Amino acid sequence: METEQPGTTVSGVARKHGIVTGLLFRWRVEFGFAQRKRAKCASVALADDTTAALVLRPPEGMMAIGLPDGRCVFAPIGSDPDVVRARVESGEIAPC
Repeated sequence: METEQPGTTVSGVARKHGIVTGLLFRWRVEFGFAQRKRAKCASVALADDTTAALVLRPPEGMMAIGLPDGRCVFAPIGSDPDVVRARVESGEIAPC
């Protein structure tokens, strides 16, 4: 649980307790701490008609897909925009 504290690293905690980092990573997996956390999204208000896709650059390997309500989501390059929009609409993917 110590590795989950803000500002800590797994390697720092392992060093502090004199254990090998790999062992601590394995324990995190065994106890469910290594599960990927969902990113938190922040609302952004734009001063004019600028779209969020023009303000936010997609991470490398990702593309921006506009949603009907003006929001956008990032999806891997090559994704079918219609499929991504349908998954957002169904609630399977949470848009920012």
